Amino acid sequence: MSNEIEIKLYEEADRDRWDRFVEGSNNGTIFHLQRFLDYHEPGKFDFHHLIFEKDHNIFAVLPGQLRDGVYKSPMGASFGGFVTKEVSYDKTVEIVDRFLEYGKENGFREVYLTHPLLVYFKEMTQNIDYALLHRGFDHHVHLYSSVVDLRKTYDLEHFDKKARNAVRKALKSGMEVTIENDFDTFYPILVENKKKFDLAPTHTLEELKRIDELLPGRLKLFMARFHGEVIGGSLIFICNDRTLIDFYIAQDYRYQEYRPINLVLYEVIRWGHEKGYRYFDIGVNQDTASSNPMDLNRSLVSFKSRLGANCFLRSTFHMKMK
Repeated sequence: MSNEIEIKLYEEADRDRWDRFVEGSNNGTIFHLQRFLDYHEPGKFDFHHLIFEKDHNIFAVLPGQLRDGVYKSPMGASFGGFVTKEVSYDKTVEIVDRFLEYGKENGFREVYLTHPLLVYFKEMTQNIDYALLHRGFDHHVHLYSSVVDLRKTYDLEHFDKKARNAVRKALKSGMEVTIENDFDTFYPILVENKKKFDLAPTHTLEELKRIDELLPGRLKLFMARFHGEVIGGSLIFICNDRTLIDFYIAQDYRYQEYRPINLVLYEVIRWGHEKGYRYFDIGVNQDTASSNPMDLNRSLVSFKSRLGANCFLRSTFHMKMK
């Protein structure tokens, strides 16, 4: 193997060039940025971010945590894995091989890597996936994400009949959708929704505000207003210049008959198309009550498919180091 690639452990002084590389990469997202990871309290995670260099220039980056010999990427984010520019398969293998050498040198026992879906890539390629599998990784789990192609599905006529009728019912009721990052109003609705599934939001209210401060303009809160009262909404993260993700969606179930979520998602899709984004990731559809992480919430899949969404896999790769 070529020894051209060198690995260095991320330091605070690397922050700006790390983020510049991610923003200009083929597959980097908001979740790979140090500015995003900064929302965590210092010391919460044993971060072990890696920079792959050639001639002191960044060739790839890998955000992650190393704890008790287990390396996980991402940690404290939705996506992790190797972030690269458009590189050949041979160069991809070189990155993976160098990482495995580094892992052996530093006592890694296990590795878990979760890359972004293909729709987050500028140029769609599975070079990284193939290189990992070729070098002995297996699949730990696949999650089912529903994705709308905003280049094709952006008008009400692209929805199926049931979804169209739901949107029209919401509009007829006088409901409106506004974009305003009023987290204080939205968050209690989100908390109540999560309670239905014995869950809590991933972020606290203060953390959402912190992310909004760290990455101004990258969070968009679409809120449904019924006679002036907020009855639901969707918090969108602008992941990169191609793809949006629906991170939180919630409604006041007292108003469910007016279909606020249908209208909110319709407006997100229209807005995303008008702004020139390619894809809208409406999120995974797992059955949170099941012990099998790949079991689906079929009604959720059905609901999203009525909006024109198709399935993409969010895959986690795993290896036990020898």
